[in-house]
Amino acid sequence: MGAALIGCVWLHAAWPVALCALSSFACLVWLGRGSFTPSGRFGLANAVTTLRLLLLVALAAPPSALPATRAFTIVSVVMLLDVLDGWSARAFGDVSAFGAHFDMETDALLVLVLTLRLWLGEGFGFWVLFSGLLRYLYVSWLWLWPGTGRKAPRSRFGRSAFVLLMLGLCSGLVLPGVWGTSGVCLGTLVVSLSFARSGYFSRLAS
Repeated sequence: MGAALIGCVWLHAAWPVALCALSSFACLVWLGRGSFTPSGRFGLANAVTTLRLLLLVALAAPPSALPATRAFTIVSVVMLLDVLDGWSARAFGDVSAFGAHFDMETDALLVLVLTLRLWLGEGFGFWVLFSGLLRYLYVSWLWLWPGTGRKAPRSRFGRSAFVLLMLGLCSGLVLPGVWGTSGVCLGTLVVSLSFARSGYFSRLAS
Protein backbone atom coordinates (compact mmCIF):
# COMPACT_ATOMS: atom_id res chain seq x y z
CA MET A 1 0.00 0.00 0.00
CA GLY A 2 2.94 2.32 0.65
CA ALA A 3 4.27 1.71 -2.86
CA ALA A 4 0.79 2.23 -4.28
CA LEU A 5 0.50 5.54 -2.44
CA ILE A 6 3.79 6.68 -3.99
CA GLY A 7 2.21 5.82 -7.33
CA CYS A 8 -0.82 7.95 -6.43
CA VAL A 9 1.40 10.93 -5.65
CA TRP A 10 3.42 10.42 -8.84
CA LEU A 11 0.36 10.05 -11.08
CA HIS A 12 -1.85 12.42 -9.09
CA ALA A 13 -4.58 9.78 -9.09
CA ALA A 14 -6.12 7.37 -6.57
CA TRP A 15 -6.48 4.28 -8.76
CA PRO A 16 -3.07 2.70 -7.83
CA VAL A 17 -4.22 2.32 -4.21
CA ALA A 18 -7.58 0.90 -5.30
CA LEU A 19 -5.91 -1.63 -7.61
CA CYS A 20 -3.38 -2.70 -4.96
CA ALA A 21 -6.09 -2.97 -2.32
CA LEU A 22 -8.33 -5.19 -4.44
CA SER A 23 -5.40 -7.51 -5.09
CA SER A 24 -4.55 -7.60 -1.38
CA PHE A 25 -8.14 -8.34 -0.39
CA ALA A 26 -8.32 -11.13 -2.97
CA CYS A 27 -5.29 -12.71 -1.28
CA LEU A 28 -6.86 -12.21 2.16
CA VAL A 29 -10.05 -13.98 1.09
CA TRP A 30 -8.10 -16.82 -0.55
CA LEU A 31 -5.95 -17.38 2.53
CA GLY A 32 -8.97 -17.17 4.82
CA ARG A 33 -11.07 -19.78 3.03
CA GLY A 34 -12.54 -22.30 5.45
CA SER A 35 -12.35 -19.87 8.38
CA PHE A 36 -14.68 -17.15 7.15
CA THR A 37 -17.19 -17.97 9.91
CA PRO A 38 -17.49 -20.62 12.64
CA SER A 39 -19.49 -22.75 10.17
CA GLY A 40 -16.95 -22.24 7.38
CA ARG A 41 -19.43 -20.53 5.03
CA PHE A 42 -18.73 -17.03 3.75
CA GLY A 43 -21.72 -15.59 5.59
CA LEU A 44 -23.96 -12.57 5.15
CA ALA A 45 -21.73 -10.27 7.21
CA ASN A 46 -18.70 -10.91 5.01
CA ALA A 47 -20.87 -10.48 1.92
CA VAL A 48 -21.95 -7.05 3.21
CA THR A 49 -18.31 -6.15 3.92
CA THR A 50 -17.47 -7.17 0.33
CA LEU A 51 -20.20 -4.84 -0.93
CA ARG A 52 -18.74 -2.05 1.24
CA LEU A 53 -15.32 -2.70 -0.28
CA LEU A 54 -16.59 -2.53 -3.85
CA LEU A 55 -18.56 0.65 -3.16
CA LEU A 56 -15.71 2.51 -1.51
CA VAL A 57 -13.35 1.68 -4.40
CA ALA A 58 -15.59 3.99 -6.46
CA LEU A 59 -14.18 6.87 -4.41
CA ALA A 60 -10.92 6.37 -6.31
CA ALA A 61 -12.60 7.66 -9.47
CA PRO A 62 -11.27 10.99 -10.80
CA PRO A 63 -12.95 13.92 -9.00
CA SER A 64 -14.21 15.18 -12.36
CA ALA A 65 -16.22 11.96 -12.73
CA LEU A 66 -17.44 11.82 -9.12
CA PRO A 67 -18.74 15.09 -7.66
CA ALA A 68 -18.32 15.68 -3.93
CA THR A 69 -22.04 15.17 -3.24
CA ARG A 70 -21.96 11.72 -4.85
CA ALA A 71 -18.78 10.85 -2.97
CA PHE A 72 -20.52 11.84 0.26
CA THR A 73 -23.49 9.62 -0.64
CA ILE A 74 -21.18 6.65 -1.24
CA VAL A 75 -19.44 7.18 2.10
CA SER A 76 -22.80 7.41 3.87
CA VAL A 77 -23.99 4.12 2.34
CA VAL A 78 -20.69 2.43 3.21
CA MET A 79 -21.01 3.55 6.83
CA LEU A 80 -24.60 2.30 7.07
CA LEU A 81 -23.49 -1.05 5.68
CA ASP A 82 -20.75 -1.10 8.33
CA VAL A 83 -23.47 -1.12 10.98
CA LEU A 84 -25.34 -3.85 9.09
CA ASP A 85 -22.40 -6.22 8.76
CA GLY A 86 -21.64 -6.07 12.48
CA TRP A 87 -25.28 -6.69 13.35
CA SER A 88 -25.64 -9.59 10.92
CA ALA A 89 -22.44 -11.25 12.19
CA ARG A 90 -23.83 -11.27 15.72
CA ALA A 91 -27.40 -12.13 14.71
CA PHE A 92 -26.44 -15.15 12.58
CA GLY A 93 -23.56 -16.42 14.70
CA ASP A 94 -20.97 -15.53 12.06
CA VAL A 95 -18.54 -13.64 14.31
CA SER A 96 -14.99 -14.72 13.46
CA ALA A 97 -11.39 -13.50 13.49
CA PHE A 98 -11.45 -13.39 9.68
CA GLY A 99 -14.59 -11.25 9.65
CA ALA A 100 -13.13 -8.82 12.18
CA HIS A 101 -9.91 -8.54 10.17
CA PHE A 102 -11.80 -8.14 6.88
CA ASP A 103 -13.97 -5.40 8.39
CA MET A 104 -11.02 -3.56 9.95
CA GLU A 105 -8.99 -3.53 6.75
CA THR A 106 -12.03 -2.31 4.80
CA ASP A 107 -12.41 0.56 7.28
CA ALA A 108 -8.72 1.41 6.88
CA LEU A 109 -9.02 1.47 3.09
CA LEU A 110 -12.12 3.67 3.31
CA VAL A 111 -10.19 6.27 5.30
CA LEU A 112 -7.20 6.17 2.95
CA VAL A 113 -9.27 6.47 -0.24
CA LEU A 114 -11.38 9.25 1.25
CA THR A 115 -8.31 11.25 2.27
CA LEU A 116 -6.92 10.75 -1.24
CA ARG A 117 -10.16 12.18 -2.58
CA LEU A 118 -9.85 15.23 -0.31
CA TRP A 119 -6.28 15.78 -1.50
CA LEU A 120 -6.98 15.25 -5.20
CA GLY A 121 -10.38 16.83 -5.52
CA GLU A 122 -11.14 19.19 -2.65
CA GLY A 123 -7.97 21.26 -2.47
CA PHE A 124 -6.59 19.92 0.81
CA GLY A 125 -2.84 19.78 1.31
CA PHE A 126 -0.79 16.60 1.44
CA TRP A 127 -1.20 16.60 5.24
CA VAL A 128 -4.76 15.30 4.87
CA LEU A 129 -3.37 11.86 3.97
CA PHE A 130 -1.97 11.43 7.49
CA SER A 131 -5.14 9.93 8.97
CA GLY A 132 -5.43 7.60 5.98
CA LEU A 133 -1.90 6.34 6.55
CA LEU A 134 -2.15 5.91 10.32
CA ARG A 135 -3.49 2.35 10.29
CA TYR A 136 -0.79 1.18 7.85
CA LEU A 137 1.99 2.99 9.69
CA TYR A 138 0.83 1.55 13.01
CA VAL A 139 0.72 -2.03 11.71
CA SER A 140 4.13 -1.63 10.07
CA TRP A 141 5.55 -0.22 13.29
CA LEU A 142 4.33 -3.19 15.33
CA TRP A 143 5.66 -5.58 12.70
CA LEU A 144 9.11 -4.00 12.69
CA TRP A 145 9.27 -3.44 16.46
CA PRO A 146 6.94 -5.94 18.17
CA GLY A 147 5.59 -4.76 21.48
CA THR A 148 4.18 -6.62 24.45
CA GLY A 149 1.23 -7.93 22.44
CA ARG A 150 -1.12 -6.26 24.90
CA LYS A 151 -4.14 -4.55 23.39
CA ALA A 152 -5.64 -1.34 24.68
CA PRO A 153 -8.77 -2.02 26.75
CA ARG A 154 -12.00 -1.24 24.93
CA SER A 155 -13.42 2.17 25.72
CA ARG A 156 -16.09 4.54 24.48
CA PHE A 157 -13.37 6.84 23.17
CA GLY A 158 -11.78 4.07 21.14
CA ARG A 159 -15.12 3.03 19.65
CA SER A 160 -16.06 6.62 18.83
CA ALA A 161 -12.77 7.71 17.25
CA PHE A 162 -13.48 6.12 13.88
CA VAL A 163 -16.97 7.63 13.68
CA LEU A 164 -15.64 11.07 14.60
CA LEU A 165 -12.91 10.73 11.99
CA MET A 166 -15.42 9.83 9.29
CA LEU A 167 -17.66 12.76 10.24
CA GLY A 168 -14.64 15.05 10.08
CA LEU A 169 -13.50 13.76 6.69
CA CYS A 170 -17.02 13.97 5.29
CA SER A 171 -17.23 17.59 6.41
CA GLY A 172 -14.29 18.20 4.10
CA LEU A 173 -16.44 16.98 1.21
CA VAL A 174 -19.55 19.02 1.89
CA LEU A 175 -18.66 22.03 4.04
CA PRO A 176 -16.96 25.10 2.60
CA GLY A 177 -13.67 26.68 3.62
CA VAL A 178 -12.66 26.78 7.25
CA TRP A 179 -15.61 24.66 8.39
CA GLY A 180 -14.59 21.67 6.32
CA THR A 181 -10.92 22.11 7.21
CA SER A 182 -11.73 22.32 10.91
CA GLY A 183 -13.76 19.13 10.73
CA VAL A 184 -10.95 17.25 8.99
CA CYS A 185 -8.40 18.52 11.51
CA LEU A 186 -10.58 17.55 14.46
CA GLY A 187 -11.18 14.05 13.09
CA THR A 188 -7.46 13.59 12.42
CA LEU A 189 -6.59 14.71 15.94
CA VAL A 190 -9.09 12.35 17.58
CA VAL A 191 -7.99 9.28 15.61
CA SER A 192 -4.33 10.15 16.22
CA LEU A 193 -5.00 10.14 19.97
CA SER A 194 -6.73 6.78 19.62
CA PHE A 195 -3.72 5.25 17.84
CA ALA A 196 -1.37 6.83 20.38
CA ARG A 197 -3.39 5.16 23.14
CA SER A 198 -3.15 1.79 21.38
CA GLY A 199 0.58 2.31 20.87
CA TYR A 200 1.06 3.05 24.55
CA PHE A 201 -0.58 -0.19 25.62
CA SER A 202 1.21 -2.29 22.99
CA ARG A 203 4.67 -0.91 23.75
CA LEU A 204 4.86 0.75 27.14
CA ALA A 205 2.03 -0.29 29.45
CA SER A 206 2.91 -3.03 31.92
